[in-house]
Amino acid sequence: MKRSNGHALPGPPWVLPLASLVIISILLSFAVYKLSGGREVADDAKRLIGFARHPFILWGDYRAEGLSDAWGSFPPLLPLLFGILITPWLAVFPDFWGFRIGVLSWSVVAFFIIHLIAGRLLRLPPDRQRNTLLIFAFLPSVLGAIAFIPQEEIYVSLFAIILYIAARNERWNLVLPLLALTLLAGKYFLLVLAVPLAFTTKRPLRSLCLWGGVSAALLAAYIGYHKILFDLSPVIGHVIDPGSSLSIWALLWNLGFQPNPQTVKLASLLLVIAAVFIFSRRASQRGLPLPFTMSGTLYITLLCLSITFPAYVLWTVPLTVICTALMERGRGRAWSIVLLFLWGFGEWGANFLRGVHLALRTERAAGKTALANAAERFLGDGFPYQALHVACIAVVIACGIGLICLLWTGGLRYASRRQPALEG
Repeated sequence: MKRSNGHALPGPPWVLPLASLVIISILLSFAVYKLSGGREVADDAKRLIGFARHPFILWGDYRAEGLSDAWGSFPPLLPLLFGILITPWLAVFPDFWGFRIGVLSWSVVAFFIIHLIAGRLLRLPPDRQRNTLLIFAFLPSVLGAIAFIPQEEIYVSLFAIILYIAARNERWNLVLPLLALTLLAGKYFLLVLAVPLAFTTKRPLRSLCLWGGVSAALLAAYIGYHKILFDLSPVIGHVIDPGSSLSIWALLWNLGFQPNPQTVKLASLLLVIAAVFIFSRRASQRGLPLPFTMSGTLYITLLCLSITFPAYVLWTVPLTVICTALMERGRGRAWSIVLLFLWGFGEWGANFLRGVHLALRTERAAGKTALANAAERFLGDGFPYQALHVACIAVVIACGIGLICLLWTGGLRYASRRQPALEG
């Protein structure tokens, strides 16, 4: 075991990272609690808590329950499964703390799956396992999605990790049911992972047609069910102002290029499909290892989607930290860590600046207004919130491009080092 100051680091590789994750999350949550006067600052928290308490709400007339098409477009089983680790804490603590501890619980699940992959599947040395878990524990994207704006994205990341584990173990019979579960209980956009997974099989086109066809049929059936019974159009009726998101479309929108949001939505989906297909096909031809391809695929999706929001990067963070641990060069690992941290600061900075800007000019929830007033006292009157919001979006995009490049080069170096050993 690696030594520090002449003494062996105590305990298994996961102890220090887990303690760091839990302690920092609680301290940051307490800071938000004090700054907001104990009131919720996250707009999504109320709806997600409602999901946990009413797990079948999306199977009925969600508009009659006060949900917009945006919330009605969530996968129908997400409230049920996401609520498994949320509801018990809500029964014990006030909503502010119960929800954050619940999201922290899902983060701990992801933490231990990363540990499983690093230790059991990839057999990394204990010191590298510890470093990998420490990266995860300290990432702003992870901590922000627990303490600042708690949400479901770390839970969603589990579907990507499980798909990777199934493919790595060549359990191709599990991929289709796992994709179906991802569709019904994770996020629809994670179906993009069917493309790199298909290129790993012996018959990529056949696999892609089968998986894509079944997924499309399930989605059509769900939309049709709501249309027939309630005259609702979940998923296809979901349109969001691109200016509030984090992607190339958000940057263009804030710089003045503002076509119809429905047009942007369609264009972004087509761009994602084309870019992911080209990337996955090229990665397969060059022998890029699967975790690098899957992680790169998700970064391409995040950059090209018109509705990418803070913490969506968590879909790929567990895979990215695994890829970082596998990179052969220390410089590549260091840059990967730097870009992951910069992405986190960029996304939460953009979210915070936009939130304060709106809260100072329009009537908002009490907790958000209290936080905005505290920010204004600290930053002063006339602070350029909007300009820095756009700058943060640019930082996120630059980090995404950099991470895709690092995953490509790092993955190819890892594959080239592994190939001679496999042949021998």
